[in-house]
Amino acid sequence: MPARFLYKSYAGFYTFSRWRRRHFTPAGMMVVFAVFLSGILGFNILKTTLYQIMAFGFCVMTVSMVLSLFPFKLKVRIHRVLPEYATVNDTISYEIDITNFSTKTQKGLILYENIQDPRPAYETLLSKKEPFEHLRNTWDRKTLYYRWLWLIRKAGKAQFFPIELPDLPAGETVTVISKIVPQYRGYIHFSGVTFARPDAIGLFNRLFHIKKVQRLLVLPKRYQLETPDLDSTRQYHPGGISLAASIGNSDEFMSLRQYRPGDALRNIHWRTFAKTNELVIKEFEDEYFVRHALILDTVLNSEDETLFEEAVSIASSYITSLQTHESILDLMFVGNRIYSFSSGRGIAHSEKMLEIMACVEPCEDKTVFELMPTLAANIQQFSGAICIFLDWDKGHKKIYQLFKQSALPVFIVVLTENKLKMEEKIFQDMMVRTGIKVVEKGQIQSALGRI
Repeated sequence: MPARFLYKSYAGFYTFSRWRRRHFTPAGMMVVFAVFLSGILGFNILKTTLYQIMAFGFCVMTVSMVLSLFPFKLKVRIHRVLPEYATVNDTISYEIDITNFSTKTQKGLILYENIQDPRPAYETLLSKKEPFEHLRNTWDRKTLYYRWLWLIRKAGKAQFFPIELPDLPAGETVTVISKIVPQYRGYIHFSGVTFARPDAIGLFNRLFHIKKVQRLLVLPKRYQLETPDLDSTRQYHPGGISLAASIGNSDEFMSLRQYRPGDALRNIHWRTFAKTNELVIKEFEDEYFVRHALILDTVLNSEDETLFEEAVSIASSYITSLQTHESILDLMFVGNRIYSFSSGRGIAHSEKMLEIMACVEPCEDKTVFELMPTLAANIQQFSGAICIFLDWDKGHKKIYQLFKQSALPVFIVVLTENKLKMEEKIFQDMMVRTGIKVVEKGQIQSALGRI
């Protein structure tokens, strides 16, 4: 079947399904089913009277649908009290404050959360593959239906259920609780809410929309992992930590001393000169501190994207466990360019790195080897490294050898679907196995977790 036809069909079915769920009440769906069933069984009007049920039900539905066309308006204001962030697979609750500004009590309302349209673009449907899609039969792979459903769920992040509201007294604010379980990392983009009110017969809902744009960050799933012992030593950094936050070199202040001919004028302590009329020079010492590299392999060669999600979870877990005010952590990965982010020692908080991890996507047209120039140029600043790899090829081996040749401790996690096969691939031409851990997908906590 032409992919364009399938895409338009699925997009239309999604729109109709969403419209049906919000416009039909449970009673309305029962009437629709009764009309449909009686129409089939009562097709021969000479042998059965079931056609009368169909006719009566159809008339009731028509009247109810006409009544639902009359719009209703609400004078309300909503305010979501969202948490700072959520985590994949963890249940979260948030409050929705609804203020009724009308002069009468509003009863029988149902609230639906609206999010940005989760339907994928046509190019995304063609390029993104559902995890385990290669295990599906030929028909399912050709029709792309399950891929479409997966992309819808991934874009929506979580499933929202309708909330039956209590009575809203005039001029008062009512708070209701919404619970969701995010299934995918990234931002949930709220676009507004929809209030539904059944018509007089109770078969169709009348709808009223309110725009309210907010967003909620869903962080990757994290594990309780044992922090690798990297035997880290402090390394010299020209310019000290201030180099990461300002332009130019500056060392750490140590003491004051008398001026000597040839001293740089920029190092004169002018406040002391103003008080004593004597030239005093500021002395500095070179800055040494611990700096770790966290390298995430974003190049996904496998068709199973859950492997990449596991890698992101491992990286997020190490970001959480390695956070300290006494060291710096550099997160590095390949996207449409080389990305490097630092946290610790006043540069940035680990929460910013977790936000990056929540939004990182796999790439297919790059290689992890593209990190080599950046790593080689800054290798002397690192005290150790943790690498999370999705495969093992020449590029991965070169990164491993770079740290070994620089006498720096390195801990490498290689994620795979087949542990024995991957171990054979890695160690067939390497006698030394120290610092490399092959972990099978789904065994993260048992293989790397705390005892």
